[in-house]
Amino acid sequence: MIIYGIKNCDKVRAALKQARQQGHDVRVHDFRDNGIDQEQVQAMLSDIALDQLVNKRSTTYRQLSDADKQSIDSNTLVNHPTLIKRPVVFYHDRYTIGLPE
Repeated sequence: MIIYGIKNCDKVRAALKQARQQGHDVRVHDFRDNGIDQEQVQAMLSDIALDQLVNKRSTTYRQLSDADKQSIDSNTLVNHPTLIKRPVVFYHDRYTIGLPE
């Protein structure tokens, strides 16, 4: 299992704790430390719709111009990975937001 996010994010830490309590072998991919590339974003988008993947409550989103908010795409997420909702979890060859049931 891979948890994507920011290691100091409360939701990421809670997901990590829960996954470990459930006995999963977990690796954290921190957007700030490790970045994210187009291939990873496209893989996420194959399972999660763009409008669900974008965190519209983030500081980064609020700082975008209205025009930029209307044109968010995978390149925007690569350039501003903190726009991605957290945590994104890769488990059983599938991406989800939050831990899978």
